[in-house]
Amino acid sequence: MNYLLLAKVIQTLSKNKGRVRTQFLSILLVINIIVFGQNSPTISKVIEYRPAPGQHINRFFPPPEESDTYDHALAYANRILVGNNNQSIIGLGAFGGYIVVGFDHSIVNVKGEYDFKGYGNAFVNGSEPGVVMVCQDLNKNGKPDSNETWYELAGSEYHNNQTIKDYEIIYYRPNQIKQDVKWTDNQGNKGTIKHIEYATQNHIYPNWITEDKITFKGTKLPNNLIKKGKINLIAFKYGYIDNQPNNVSIDKNGFKIDWAVDKNGKTVQLDYIDFIRVHTGLLQEAGSLGETSTELRGIEDLHPQAQLSANIDEHFTQKLQLSINHKKLTISNIKNVVEIVLLDLTGKKYRSIKNQNSISLDNMENGIYIVHLKLSNNQIITKKIIL
Repeated sequence: MNYLLLAKVIQTLSKNKGRVRTQFLSILLVINIIVFGQNSPTISKVIEYRPAPGQHINRFFPPPEESDTYDHALAYANRILVGNNNQSIIGLGAFGGYIVVGFDHSIVNVKGEYDFKGYGNAFVNGSEPGVVMVCQDLNKNGKPDSNETWYELAGSEYHNNQTIKDYEIIYYRPNQIKQDVKWTDNQGNKGTIKHIEYATQNHIYPNWITEDKITFKGTKLPNNLIKKGKINLIAFKYGYIDNQPNNVSIDKNGFKIDWAVDKNGKTVQLDYIDFIRVHTGLLQEAGSLGETSTELRGIEDLHPQAQLSANIDEHFTQKLQLSINHKKLTISNIKNVVEIVLLDLTGKKYRSIKNQNSISLDNMENGIYIVHLKLSNNQIITKKIIL
């Protein structure tokens, strides 16, 4: 709570007794915002925007005047997706192009319910699905760090034998204007992203990316192009953004945190998430339509005021014990600890140990540290210690 601001509101009341009736409603509104502030259900920040080459890159996403530097491109992405009530779109280019977004609160895993909804630009037979990944802000610094794991939400095609996990592609900057972008992948294939005729910009390779080649990694979905007199891009059953029209039932464009899997495909239990990453899931040319490119309008937390289950926190508060003796941190009253990780408040990893219930604190400076306890069920418990 902002007590200083609240005090100023109260002071305003006392100094303007004669105008209390006319000011009462506006002051109550201010107090309500301070004391009873509500979480926003929509995206509050775009943390990273890195599209792959595509027909609309440097033309619409972003427009030419904002495609010159990364800072301008990121500012554009924030302007499009923050505060626009899921009404404006941003494109991610060909396979692998991605965006990372955050919220003003943690999205809580509400058991038995869809946790958030994704908005894209899909229509019937016009599906350009994007793969969704989620991450927890374990050190609460407002950004996903390299030691904070991303988990894929396993959609309907996750176990399809044509889906490729750990797919990697490299796009190469063209050396002439209006030129196709060449690519190679880790499957031994090569090809191009077409610079189609109506793409009026000089380059479809992002202008602000200074490297002459860019690499993207992630799950690649099966192609969904079917030609029956015309081009049809068939939707998958569930679990992808820009896959189904925005007005269909929630079982087609809703997402459950319970779908999260680790890199080995094993289900993980996440009580909440803080960041969502979407990348174009297809590598596919659709004739005159150009490359298949995921477009994002927004993401909506379906339970923005939900709180983490109290019994989970109370259980660990009552039973879990951390003790420091003789420059050693010991974890007591909990089983199945598979790893202890010590980090500073910036997320920098100091040290870790596996399959032990204690860890040395030798040569660590005095200060506040974050302790991550990873359990055998993949749950992560976060605690703070002061040395």
